[in-house]
Amino acid sequence: MPPILTPNSGIIKLQGSKDLTVQAVDSRANEIYTSEGIKIIHATPESGRVSIAVERPNRQILHTEPVLLDYLRSFRQRDMGEKLLVGIREEDGKALLLDPLNQPHTLIAGITGSGKSVLMQNLILSIAASRSPSEAHIYLIDPKFGVDYRPLDELPHVEVGSGGIIDDPHAAIKVLESLVDEMNRRYELFKATKVPNVHAYRRSTGLQLPILWVVHDEFADWMQTDDYGAAVPNIVGRLSVKARAAGIFLLFAAQRPDKDVMPMQLRSQLGNRLILKVDNAATAEISMGSKNSGAERLLGRGHMLAKTGDTPEPVFAQVPFIDIERTIPQLVRLIRVEHGRPAEVPR
Repeated sequence: MPPILTPNSGIIKLQGSKDLTVQAVDSRANEIYTSEGIKIIHATPESGRVSIAVERPNRQILHTEPVLLDYLRSFRQRDMGEKLLVGIREEDGKALLLDPLNQPHTLIAGITGSGKSVLMQNLILSIAASRSPSEAHIYLIDPKFGVDYRPLDELPHVEVGSGGIIDDPHAAIKVLESLVDEMNRRYELFKATKVPNVHAYRRSTGLQLPILWVVHDEFADWMQTDDYGAAVPNIVGRLSVKARAAGIFLLFAAQRPDKDVMPMQLRSQLGNRLILKVDNAATAEISMGSKNSGAERLLGRGHMLAKTGDTPEPVFAQVPFIDIERTIPQLVRLIRVEHGRPAEVPR
């Protein structure tokens, strides 16, 4: 069959044999690159075939605006629950969605330049563009003083959530503790109304109980400090175990989520894995939770390997590019107007 052209690669499907296996292709990938200049990104098995993805000489850039518009059309045409837009699948060009009702919490990993912040910007915009501030609150925690998210500070969903970007570790601890209290308060409501979760509570009472999204970038940074490292794993551990029914979902990002940064018990609760380029095979294994994923061979700039509740087998995808200086402020203004806020806010 003819090659499939994706934004990052050409995918060639060859008939498998005892000499042509995934293991054989992987074992010769470095040799092929050094001798022929052809970079093999990944090889995956299919029924009777081996699918080989080869890097394109010139990658195609996907932009957030058209991809987000397609997602919003689908969102409005059918019930998509709490699904978020993550990116575009490599092989078929379809939207890759994350459904927290299947797997509530998410780990994002990737080195500097991999597109980690761009992915998180897209996820935040996906929440805010498709849901009202009464339906979704965003708690945005960033040890880097919010430099990658400053325009998103003006989203009404962030305003009603955390009151703005949280860039102080002590404030972050208090917010996370308050979310544990809110989770327990919601369980009391469910008990009183005899319902199992937030969605049943909404249907039973007609009351709007917002979904709470906790977005935490550079989790490793504050985990190196005594106060944060001592307090937060326990708090987040409590959230991660009971939060799904309460409608509280965690999106945590780290460059290298090893045991010094993210205890194994906590990491295991972050079942969705959105992994961008990592530095080596060991980090790829820690991040994906499995060996030989190939995340270390990703191309950077939003090239991603994803494993979610809907995609138990890893899926290669591309995160759309978004311009923080031009596109994000425009989208934030549109979202503010959509929800009855002034387009411009005082500085």
